[in-house]
Parts: sequence; C-alpha cells; structure tokens
Amino acid sequence: MTTFEVWVVIVGLMLVTFLTRSFFLIMGQRFELPESFQPALRYAPAAALIAIIVPEMFVSPEPQYLEGFDWGNPHFWGGVAGIFGFLISKSMILTIVFGMTTFTLLRIF
Repeated sequence: MTTFEVWVVIVGLMLVTFLTRSFFLIMGQRFELPESFQPALRYAPAAALIAIIVPEMFVSPEPQYLEGFDWGNPHFWGGVAGIFGFLISKSMILTIVFGMTTFTLLRIF
C-alpha cells in the first residue's frame, strides 16, 4: 500500500466510526421504539454473548478440525465446566473459576 492509500483508509475509518457513533446525536430528535419491540431488547446482550462464545466452544482452533466437532477442544470443556459451575453455585465468580481452571488445565495437559 502506498502512503496515500494508508491515509485514505485511516480517514475513511475515522469517518465511519464518527458517523456510526454520532448517529443518534445527528438525528436531532428523540426516537422511541414501539412498545412491542422493547421487551425483545432484553435478549440482545445474551444473544450477542452467545454469538461470540458458541463458535469458540464448538469450532476447534486447529485447521484440520474445522469441518467437524473436536471432543478434545479445551474451549468446549471449559464452557461445559463453566455452565456446570453456574448451575451448582449460582455465582458468577465461581463460574469463571470453574471454566478457566478447566480450560487452563486442558491446555497445559
């Protein structure tokens, strides 16, 4: 890439970031969502979290396992241990401890 192309990319990304983050201020007036749509927003954080975590759990980081499920994937077993840790303790700290301990031990051994 030439220096000019690098500057075009930087300025373009700056504009896109500015517009997407200031969109609600640029509109000028308050926009209310319909009442029927607002309860569905409760599920947005959980859906986003699942969209990030589930592919990491079920797809192995090694390229030879991309087309299938790998039972030796430490991400999967760390996630399963985290789920069981939460079901047993109902504590977020213990959920993280169970999941990360299992994941770390499986990566080491």
